[in-house]
This record gives sequence, C-alpha cells and structure tokens, in this order.
Amino acid sequence: MTQFSIDSHATGKRGGTLPFPALTGYWVNRLAASFRTAVDRELREYDLTRRQVGTLAHIGEGLASSAAELTRAMAVDSTAVTRMIDRLEEKGLLVRVPDPSDGRRHLLELTDEARELMPRLFAIAKRVEGEFERGVNPKDLETFQRVLVSMLSNTGEALTPRAFNEDHAEELSE
Repeated sequence: MTQFSIDSHATGKRGGTLPFPALTGYWVNRLAASFRTAVDRELREYDLTRRQVGTLAHIGEGLASSAAELTRAMAVDSTAVTRMIDRLEEKGLLVRVPDPSDGRRHLLELTDEARELMPRLFAIAKRVEGEFERGVNPKDLETFQRVLVSMLSNTGEALTPRAFNEDHAEELSE
C-alpha cells in the first residue's frame, strides 16, 4: 500500500497521511463528487442540472438523436431519460420532431435558445475544470488523464474516437 503525506494546503492541517491512500476508486469518487458539486453550483443560475446539460451536449454534438440513443450514450435508465427530455422540453431547450424514416419514434433537436446557451455552459465546465487543474503540472495532468482512460477501458466502457478530439476536450467535462 502506497503511503504519502499531504501538505497543509490540501487539508487545512499540518501534514499527515491521507486516508485510504492506495484506494484509487475512493479518490476518483471524491474528485468526481467535488467536481459535480462545483458544476452544480455554477449551473444554478441557469436552472439546469449536469445531466440536463449532458443531454443537451449529446444532442447538440450529434452523439444522440433519440431517447433510445441517449439512454445508451449516457448509460441512464430510459425512464430517467424520458423525464429529462420532458423537463428540457418544458424549459424550451429541446423539441421532439417526428422521425421521417420511422413514424413510431421522435428525433430530438435543440431549440435556438439551447444552441445559444451551449457555449456558455461549456465555458462553465471549462472554468470549473481549470479551477481543479490549477497548479497541476501539465505533464502530471496528461499522465493522470491517460491513466484514467486506461482504467476506464479496463472496465469495457466504450470509448469513442470523438472523446479524444482535442477540439472538444473541454466539452467532455460533465
């Protein structure tokens, strides 16, 4: 088990040893929870949740165009996706349009309001991510990201080529 010490900047206390120092899942979850809290705080102004922004991003980036595709792409229960679509439609950010090739299903499209909002939402994610990355050596950050992707691929999680497109890296922070 790897032990390492922490400085007072990280804890507000003098030195010490981190709890669960070698449990990667613990630290990944702590980081994710902290990131989610920070993003949620920033999104309150827009009356949106991270999941709703993720839904809009998937549709806007062409990664999903129907409820079924969203369910698969976001690994979310279909009932939850339907509720999310309903809420976004009520907020005027999403519309359902009949699929011209299959009358049984609807396609999802962003409204003009949502398209205008997306750059601001991506800027929030980028700003929050920047706060988390502040002071981290770029080489360490690159190694950290590479390790996370390797670990995720070990789980069998599908990693799409788009996820590695540097032009959109800041948009994947959800």
